[in-house]
Amino acid sequence: MRRTAPLVVTFVVGVIMVGEYFIPHYRYRMITAELIEWGLVLAAAAFVLGLINLVQVNLPKVIRREQDWAYKLVMLIALVCTITAGALGGKDRLGDGQIYKWIFDFLFTPLNATMFSLLAFYIASAAFRAFRARNVDAALLLGAAVVVMIARVPIGESIPVIGDYLPKIMNWIMDVPNIAARRAIFIGAALGAVATGLRVILGIERSHLGSDG
Repeated sequence: MRRTAPLVVTFVVGVIMVGEYFIPHYRYRMITAELIEWGLVLAAAAFVLGLINLVQVNLPKVIRREQDWAYKLVMLIALVCTITAGALGGKDRLGDGQIYKWIFDFLFTPLNATMFSLLAFYIASAAFRAFRARNVDAALLLGAAVVVMIARVPIGESIPVIGDYLPKIMNWIMDVPNIAARRAIFIGAALGAVATGLRVILGIERSHLGSDG
């Protein structure tokens, strides 16, 4: 019963939500809107469960002083401080002078920017490995990347003869092959999402229920 009930609920709710795209009646839209509200409530509960799980996993490691326990301690302290500041600030927590807003603006935002700046080095390393002209496809990728990068900087326009044509070539690469490849990726991802959704609705995909054992 513990497995049958979730599968039945998933099937019923999934069919109802899919029907929203085919049944334009306003009463039907009221039902789907109510289900979406329930989903938001469940999502909020999932955040709470994630918070509890985060503490349960990391707090024992801090107490036992396992590897990297100091980083986990900093994370837990930041978690407590942020939640406390948000709770004390109430609905005005994002206003000027509030501790919660100060934490967000002067701690979280700089740390977030630092993380993304470090990712730039990983992207550069990945690009260096991907742009090796081992075959025709890699050579085309390398050539397009070189043209786009040179056309993006002011020095590209000062190159004799081809300097005036580089921006036009770059725009064609970004507007035609690039957009076509992105649309193909989006279509593939959408088909994959539809297939996964159908597998979940029909009960074929059961990984979200845990191990069968």
